[in-house]
Amino acid sequence: MEYSWIRLLVLVACLFPALVECRVRHYKFNVVLKNTTKLCSSKPIVTVNGKFPGPTLYAREDDTVLVKVVNHVKYNVSVHW
Repeated sequence: MEYSWIRLLVLVACLFPALVECRVRHYKFNVVLKNTTKLCSSKPIVTVNGKFPGPTLYAREDDTVLVKVVNHVKYNVSVHW
């Protein structure tokens, strides 16, 4: 009896994938220069939200990802995914 309920649940899950909700995920990137020191040498690097490399974006299939990029650096920056 228990096995039939499991089969029914799996069948319903396969027939109605639209029940999985897609989301809109919002991220904001603040691009700034940050001084870093390696091997006794200090230099500025471009960071995103204070991190290098930038932060991880989390999304699932069919999600919409909106990223607002604010460039605080005095020159143009290219973001590659």
